[in-house]
Amino acid sequence: MALARLSSIPLELQYLASKNLAPSDLLALGQVSTHWRAFVLSDKRWVEWFAAIVSYSNETLEQCLTRFNILDKVTPRQMVYLCLRESCAVCGGCASKLYLPHIKRVCEACLQGDDFTVLQYAPALAKYDLRERDVQLTRLLTLEWINPNRTSKRPLKLVSESHVKEIAVRNYAGSETLLNKVLEQKKAAARRTYTARSEDYRSAVSAREALQEKGSIEAAEAVVLTHTGRKIPKAFPTYPPILLPAKAVDREVVCFAPRRMVEVGGEVVVDASEDNKDESEA
Repeated sequence: MALARLSSIPLELQYLASKNLAPSDLLALGQVSTHWRAFVLSDKRWVEWFAAIVSYSNETLEQCLTRFNILDKVTPRQMVYLCLRESCAVCGGCASKLYLPHIKRVCEACLQGDDFTVLQYAPALAKYDLRERDVQLTRLLTLEWINPNRTSKRPLKLVSESHVKEIAVRNYAGSETLLNKVLEQKKAAARRTYTARSEDYRSAVSAREALQEKGSIEAAEAVVLTHTGRKIPKAFPTYPPILLPAKAVDREVVCFAPRRMVEVGGEVVVDASEDNKDESEA
């Protein structure tokens, strides 16, 4: 009854009252009911507070998310909440960084765990024998990153290995044991196939070269692969992607370290005490 009366307050008064609420209070209000959740989500101050989030290198969070091409994958409210709550999503300790592939706060110690390994997109899918179609309808977050140490300015697609692995496990009825067993079988089959194709290629090339040395050009051109009966390809057989090592990317690359944010008078601002501390140390 009381909740119903609260919701019946004129909309203008609801907005007027909400102007005095800090983000943490708004988040609590949004958990009261569906009506108040929609009301809280419609508050335009989330965008303003989001725009105020900045790193120690003076890059705004909006610029960082745009750089990784994931700005449309998050909400301002979600990011403001993460920047106000400094606890690690794993251990509950103090976490100074946002791990972007999971959109979570993670402390330095937990960040070194296997759950936060970062791989390039294609090698990650190959490692778990997945195809594009297997991840299209999932919530796999893909970040685009331009490596400053490479001459190419084409962005690399990065993903969390643990998220890719979760998708692969689901494909095998949630059994990681079954997944590992199938992957080992496929790797063994890929090795056998690659070995056979490589030997067939070398044998055919040797036979062709021997005929060419004898001057039998037509016979040399007629040499084909033994197993398939096809012409000799121009390039040596490619190594199976499932057997290639997936080299991990430095996980610090996909982290954002926001400056400490505090709530003052219903607003979100950068903690000025950090600036004073830096000045005193200098």
